[in-house]
Amino acid sequence: MFSRQRAILRLIQNEGGAIARLRLVKLAFLLSRERAAPPAALYNFVPYKHGPFSFTLYHELRVLGRDGWVAEQEHDVEVAEAPHLEIAYLDKAFMNLIDEVSGRHRSVPTPQLLDRVYHDYPWFTLNSESPKKRAVSRPEAETAVYTVGYEGIMVDALLDHLLQKGIRRLIDVRCNPIARRYGFHKSTLCKLCSDVGIEYMHFPALGVPSVWRTDLSDQAAYDRLFRRYVKEILPKQQTVVQKVASLVKEIPSVLMCMEAAHDCCHRSKLGAELSCLTSLPVVELRQQQ
Repeated sequence: MFSRQRAILRLIQNEGGAIARLRLVKLAFLLSRERAAPPAALYNFVPYKHGPFSFTLYHELRVLGRDGWVAEQEHDVEVAEAPHLEIAYLDKAFMNLIDEVSGRHRSVPTPQLLDRVYHDYPWFTLNSESPKKRAVSRPEAETAVYTVGYEGIMVDALLDHLLQKGIRRLIDVRCNPIARRYGFHKSTLCKLCSDVGIEYMHFPALGVPSVWRTDLSDQAAYDRLFRRYVKEILPKQQTVVQKVASLVKEIPSVLMCMEAAHDCCHRSKLGAELSCLTSLPVVELRQQQ
């Protein structure tokens, strides 16, 4: 079990063993704002219907339910097993911080808690169901050939970063858009993008075939792979490349693949090709925090 899942169990336990999901998400969000909290034990959040939301947290609640740790009702979640068995693995300083956050907000009714979060963190009102509660306007990036890799981050962190940078469309350039980590399988990513107002498109023809990715043990192997990609894939897929070039010029769009390092991903070569076609600069978004 991840530390972030243990933290969720502790938050529920601190509410008497049962909590409304909306309240749980807001408490988890407030916990994530604490500077003393270990980043690896926290969820990331994205602006959604009722302020900050974590798709990953909701997914992992279902996992905890499947494994018998919690029971989910229509709007609530409650502890179903003795959580101390797992909570005992939490770092004591972190557990004390969880208890402090719980205690600080225990007497605050959920509607008032939501209002406080909206007031203190206006960015997360961006996609509020109520237009009257939206305190910020959506940014829009200047036209460029944007690229990004999702390695090492949660899907919520990726989506939030894209929104903050003003991206309107995600262009998936993986050959096989599957992933073990939640949120990055094609069908799931398409839905989550739509939920937060980002268009999703997939161009598998611009990806690198899986059979080409064997024995990538050093930079020389990557260099050989990319030379092959430039020689064999891009010339054969010029119709698709031209289509993507048009999309990049139309609205702020980002080419997405897995690797965090731009230079270790074929999107660097595709981006360079698109830059030549559009006369636009290539911008790697994860280098822009």
